[in-house]
Amino acid sequence: MGRRAHRLLSTTGTTTTAATTQDSSMCVPPTPPSSIATQCDYAVEVDNLDFAYPSSLPGEDEHLVLKNFCMQLKPGSRCLLLGANGSGKSTLLKVLAGKHLTKGDRVKVMGTDAFRDLKLNLTRAFLDTQWGMRTVAFAGYGCPLQADIRVGGMMEKLQSQYPERRDELVKLLGVNPEWRMHRVSDGQRRRVQLLLGLVRPFDILLLDEVTTCLDVIVRQDLMRWLQKETETRGATVVYATHIFDGLDDWPTHLHYLNRHGATGWQGPMGELELYSKLRKEGHPSPMLKIATTWLRAEIAEYGVQVEGADGEGARESKNPNALSTDRGGGFNPGRMLSYKA
Repeated sequence: MGRRAHRLLSTTGTTTTAATTQDSSMCVPPTPPSSIATQCDYAVEVDNLDFAYPSSLPGEDEHLVLKNFCMQLKPGSRCLLLGANGSGKSTLLKVLAGKHLTKGDRVKVMGTDAFRDLKLNLTRAFLDTQWGMRTVAFAGYGCPLQADIRVGGMMEKLQSQYPERRDELVKLLGVNPEWRMHRVSDGQRRRVQLLLGLVRPFDILLLDEVTTCLDVIVRQDLMRWLQKETETRGATVVYATHIFDGLDDWPTHLHYLNRHGATGWQGPMGELELYSKLRKEGHPSPMLKIATTWLRAEIAEYGVQVEGADGEGARESKNPNALSTDRGGGFNPGRMLSYKA
């Protein structure tokens, strides 16, 4: 088998010589570099970010999804993202995950550009609700994959790199390696996603509503495990959710996004007076109370209750981030915009 040498640029800027072979070892996933969590001041650093999706209708102005957004998190932080639907939480996580290109150098993750530095993908994990889904013509968007695949055979080489961590997660999540993916429930599918997404050690983990299908025990054990990851390895977790059971003592930081995609409040939990007040009063669920207080205040400011045959008790949204497809009942006029019957 032929062997050829090539030049590689190391992270220190010096060059080294490496050899590659044309055999099965080429398929082995790359080994992540040593943790950089202790080599940067901030795990997440966002500086006055404005972000908008392209307008979906001709002549329609772009609405900023994130407006003058700022965020700073030190390594080892556990940040909880709060906000109403459409406030920009998912967009923010995708930006931090390198899924969207931003202007300038306004978004840094682990001290480097969140989009342009591909090395981050070895130490950055992003999990959302779209895993295992695909768009199927004439069937719809987000259809689950139904392939007959054994869980133990999925990403087998990656699992084999971290056997102890894999076994720990298998036990924690209650995953059976013999499960077949075309026979699992939604909750079991989510457990498999978490197993494959967390088996490789991460410096930063971005979670977007991935615990919605989990039963209460698995979710509780998972949050404890993530807390251990931040305390023992200095990993950083940013977690967007609307489920606050068991999270009263979990976050170190809270970031609230208002309906304009701007920061409503951010900082360490100890600096939030309402949180300290509720804890002092012995409130049974401080995080839920904080979320409902802020969200109901926004409803009073930006929305009105609409009663009638077209939707009793429905809320008329004045959220500038609402997409045209949402305003059109799920349909975009597109080419039929100028059509007249």
